[in-house]
Amino acid sequence: MKTEGSTVHLAIADHDMEWMMQALQGLNSHKQIKVTVFANTGRDLVERVASMDVDAVLMEYSMPDMTAVEVVKKLAEDSPGTLIFAVTNSLTEQLLRTAKSAGVKEVFFKPNFSPAEAGNRIVAEVDAFRRELSLAAQKHGRIEKGTGPIGVKIQKEYVTRTLKQVVVLTHNIKGGVGKSTIAVNLAAAIKMSPYYSGQRVCLVDFDCGGANVATYCHINDNATYNRNIYNWLSVSPDVSAREVEEMLIKGPQGIMIAAAPINLAHAEKISYDLADKILKILKNYFTVIVIDGAPNLSAPIDSAMLHATHILLVANAEGQSVRQLAKTVALFSPEPDFPEKPDMSHILNKMFLVVNYAQAPTEYDLKKADIASVVGRPLIAEIPYDKTVRKALHGPYEKVAVELDPGSDFSLAIKKLSNDICGAYPDGIRGEDDEKKPSKGLFSRLLGR
Repeated sequence: MKTEGSTVHLAIADHDMEWMMQALQGLNSHKQIKVTVFANTGRDLVERVASMDVDAVLMEYSMPDMTAVEVVKKLAEDSPGTLIFAVTNSLTEQLLRTAKSAGVKEVFFKPNFSPAEAGNRIVAEVDAFRRELSLAAQKHGRIEKGTGPIGVKIQKEYVTRTLKQVVVLTHNIKGGVGKSTIAVNLAAAIKMSPYYSGQRVCLVDFDCGGANVATYCHINDNATYNRNIYNWLSVSPDVSAREVEEMLIKGPQGIMIAAAPINLAHAEKISYDLADKILKILKNYFTVIVIDGAPNLSAPIDSAMLHATHILLVANAEGQSVRQLAKTVALFSPEPDFPEKPDMSHILNKMFLVVNYAQAPTEYDLKKADIASVVGRPLIAEIPYDKTVRKALHGPYEKVAVELDPGSDFSLAIKKLSNDICGAYPDGIRGEDDEKKPSKGLFSRLLGR
């Protein structure tokens, strides 16, 4: 349960991108607000809020496909406890009455919108809700929907956040940027969460030319020879849970691993259809799926991008990896001079930038703002250089970095990333000092538009 005064994760939605970016910059200056989601349609907003850890939504009252009232109704089931705020150019007494009676907390008049005032109101409402929930928890314990102490009638139900399925892909067409390191440790960190320890987590290796996941998880070649994704060729789409279990290898913290084939001839046969079948099957049995992507745009990666809820664009603080990501983003971006180009916004909107300092910092490193500017996607995480990573990989411990030293700078950054993706650590990350390190917001800059 989040405590009063802790960071408020906010989603912003508007079909007017320019206004949304202006609001984003203003709200990010609030010391307690962290913007973690943005959307251009109501449908995208509902899907993203339902799959991420979001405390409040600020949206245009009338989106092209959905009103704020409709969003309230949909999120009541998909993301209970998320508070809805709206903005409109046409604020009338009737609209305000309709909105508030449906559960919208406040409707702001767009021409006079003040990010500072709106931010204060949003934080006040979220903290009031948290305070109410905390008092109920003190009296009744952690309350699940429809439950309570024996013999006690609870007049008001408090619903803990539903855990939604997430599929995360790490990607860069340049190798050596740390995709595997982040994928492996992210999967382990999510499984280590008290909220996800009872959920099933699968780590998939689609880097068929590298097969690094098994190495990072200290799994020997014999274990992967007969249990890798090539062997899924003969698997039926309606395979049972027990049969799926037999195709996978147990990894750190009990995550299950779909390993890449070490035989290069087999690796070349991992097609789009096979990758699609694998992911469809795994989505039937796992709450969290983390995919280690290949340094290319191969057929398995095409499938992974479609299935993913989050595509983490992993870059180092050097020019080549950043330019490669910029090319990928450009590939999926609209081109005004090429109107017949297929709309790939459903892929583009799932892309987030992760700056991974895989090497010790140097004076020649690019600044995070410059990296975000070149790539043109929101910065979701900075992963610091930490000797724990090499120690875990090359030492005799047979543990991944987040297991070997859960309190290291690297581990804390990975846990923060897992929290931003799926709310794995809503009660805070051990080792954080929120008063000394106030949140600056997830979208510190979104440039390149």
